[in-house]
Amino acid sequence: MSDSKSSSSSSSSSSSDQAVYQIMQDGLQDIVVWTGAGFVVGGMASLVLARGGGTARKVWTGLGGGVGLGSAWTRTSMQLEELIEKKK
Repeated sequence: MSDSKSSSSSSSSSSSDQAVYQIMQDGLQDIVVWTGAGFVVGGMASLVLARGGGTARKVWTGLGGGVGLGSAWTRTSMQLEELIEKKK
């Protein structure tokens, strides 16, 4: 009887581990894509907003990359929190 309980708890633990693994994998992909997109959008914005070039363009481009990175991480974090809430 205890064997069936331990096997069911290990299978639920395994499915939870798989769900976390999948969310983290998807999150890593999102981070790469959204950070790249942020750099592109920031770079285009820098061409319009920073006419002089130089440091201002680098700042705008970096800001765009940071926004993309932050957005992707926030989305991944929210998905992990939703998973934890479902398990409770």
